[in-house]
Amino acid sequence: MNHESAESGPSQPVSAPQSQISRAIILLFLSFVGAGIFFYQARTEADLRRRGLADTDDKKHLVTEPMTEKAKAQEQKPAPDFALTDPVSGKIISLKELTAEKPVVVYFIKDGCPCSQTYEPFIQEFASNYNDVAHVVGIIDGDADTARRWSSRYVNRYPVANDPANDTMIRWGATNSAFTALVDRQGRLVAYWPGYSRWMLEEMSQKLAELAGVPRRRLAVLDAPSQLFTGCSFGEEDPSEVVRK
Repeated sequence: MNHESAESGPSQPVSAPQSQISRAIILLFLSFVGAGIFFYQARTEADLRRRGLADTDDKKHLVTEPMTEKAKAQEQKPAPDFALTDPVSGKIISLKELTAEKPVVVYFIKDGCPCSQTYEPFIQEFASNYNDVAHVVGIIDGDADTARRWSSRYVNRYPVANDPANDTMIRWGATNSAFTALVDRQGRLVAYWPGYSRWMLEEMSQKLAELAGVPRRRLAVLDAPSQLFTGCSFGEEDPSEVVRK
């Protein structure tokens, strides 16, 4: 008689192996992580599109040395005057009248230009920090409806005047969109940038603070490019260096 067999008794029910439970927990954890990453990227992309920072066109316009030199040559000279209509308010925007009150930031916009759209949130940030001590004016090519659509899209804190013939751009030597000027209360063109970047925005902040006699204010411009980029050309020729991401 086999005593060992008799004493072993009935077999116990078999449970799920511990390794299978651990594997299921790991798979569940990875699923949660993957879903979190997906929703974070989707939210980030949506936020970039909302702010105008999601450039769907890989083509970029890098400012060239001749563009910088030409813009610098205009500094410290009287800024070309303009009197254009803001279609939203119906008022005439006169540089001479604006500078009689405060320093003025003038920047040029090209309708449909991805670079103009990318630049806009940074100008918005600048205006929201300095609107008590400076005027900001955008000048866009196109008709009155073009300017209205632009202002409506970005809910601008400042006027956007339209210049369908690009006369103002020509007189200012603004070959591309995103050209930006700082004009003091004497109507002098203190600084002129043929594009925008993080350092350019910080420099403009510093110069305007000095003109207005106020402390320099902090700007949320970390997303701005490190290099000086301009926008699409207003004419047939483009003096910028066209590059790909």
